Amino acid sequence: MGFISAVRDLGELEARKSDGSGCDDLDSFLQLPMPLIEDEERRGKVIRVWLNVDDPGHNPLNVGGIGKIDLVDYMAGDGEVEENKRRYLYRKPVGSNVSWGFSPIYKLGKGEVDGIEKLLGKKEKWRSDKDSRFYKLEHRVLADYEKSGVLEDGATERIMEELEGKADRIAELWSDKKRSYLLLFGIDSDGTFLYPGDVEAFRNYFSAKLEKNLGGGISGTCGLCGCTADLMVNMDKVFKFATFDKVSFLPGASDGKGVKEKVFPICDNCFSALSRGREVLDGAFLDGRTIPGVKIYIVPELLLGPRGLQIASRQTQDFIHSGIGLEGKVFRKLARQNNSLVFHFLFWEKNQAQERLHLMIEDVPPSQLKRLEDLWVECHRAFLWNSYEDPVFDPKNVTLDQGIRMTFHVLASLAGKSKQDKLVMREWTLGILGRLLGGERVDVRGVKQLMISRFTGLFANSEWLRFGGVELRKMAAVIDFLTRSNRR
Repeated sequence: MGFISAVRDLGELEARKSDGSGCDDLDSFLQLPMPLIEDEERRGKVIRVWLNVDDPGHNPLNVGGIGKIDLVDYMAGDGEVEENKRRYLYRKPVGSNVSWGFSPIYKLGKGEVDGIEKLLGKKEKWRSDKDSRFYKLEHRVLADYEKSGVLEDGATERIMEELEGKADRIAELWSDKKRSYLLLFGIDSDGTFLYPGDVEAFRNYFSAKLEKNLGGGISGTCGLCGCTADLMVNMDKVFKFATFDKVSFLPGASDGKGVKEKVFPICDNCFSALSRGREVLDGAFLDGRTIPGVKIYIVPELLLGPRGLQIASRQTQDFIHSGIGLEGKVFRKLARQNNSLVFHFLFWEKNQAQERLHLMIEDVPPSQLKRLEDLWVECHRAFLWNSYEDPVFDPKNVTLDQGIRMTFHVLASLAGKSKQDKLVMREWTLGILGRLLGGERVDVRGVKQLMISRFTGLFANSEWLRFGGVELRKMAAVIDFLTRSNRR
């Protein structure tokens, strides 16, 4: 429960920071449609489609056509992140096979050299080409707005016809391969662009979809706060790896029992806080660099609870608000925090529409990470420091991030050539990292035996022998690291 409780606390802290109150209205369920990127050459762009309507406040909207199409920077304009979320009114679709979205936004993806063909399909027959962007736009976004009564009858056809005629304009704007693009529909209100969040009809649509598709339809007691309610939500609405039919997530759920006995029910208030907390994780506490192909949620939890932030140190307050940063030295930053915090680590990866959970380690104090970093400095000095290149050893240049990356690289490289063998070795390696972070003993003898068993094949590999000396030193450093962690 430490991980889940910490995510809820983050959501509550974010709610108080944004508007001084608890989770309210739709804010807790809004997400950013694209990540924020500081690099100006890679920053996202938004292609805005200005719809002409008789009355922006009317429902349904009577769309007369498209006024213009322009390009703006993603998250451009004044306002904090929360305010921009309200404008975009975005939430990820509930699945890859649904024919609707929460917001009139279509993700075009990276820029294309031949945008016309991608938009209109082969031979410009997009109405029958299911791979074309326009086909997907009509059937996965716009059509349901008309079906649900947000747009008047015939509006979708009218919009698509005009978009087809303006495909060259969209392709011209959608051309930078370094950037990701959104195609966003809004209202032209006397020369002012109204974003989806500014339009009541779109907000009502979002609310209706949220209520219909995220409700669990069961009554019971909330698994977090203990309150009782007639309508509960399943935890899998927050985390895809938390589906109620997975025994690995709920060990007490056995096959053959009813669905209601397999859920982790949460009430509306907890669902609201968890949804906002998940968004905080994705924006500020997600590390995707340390281990290739694996994402790591790093969830800080105040030992005194969320209200303890007021009496926590300034360092702790700044960390909670700013997150782990993107400088690539995540674990060093964690090790520098004080012990008013503990960390929960969740190792997972994206698997199409699902999220595969690899490992969870809870209640890791910063002092444990600092201890591991000090041990790695000793190992680095003993096995990896080259006095000819760097005559003065500086421990400031050695980080726990290096130790974790090298441990993963060395152990994962011992896998065979088959895909299955690589997957098994990766799981085994992640388990060792989990024991390191959690302060548990590691089977060093088993690691040594595995290395020795691989030497025959490695020594026969001419490519490996080119760097064999360096690789053997790395192996020795990893063994020393694991051994030292067991001793202290």
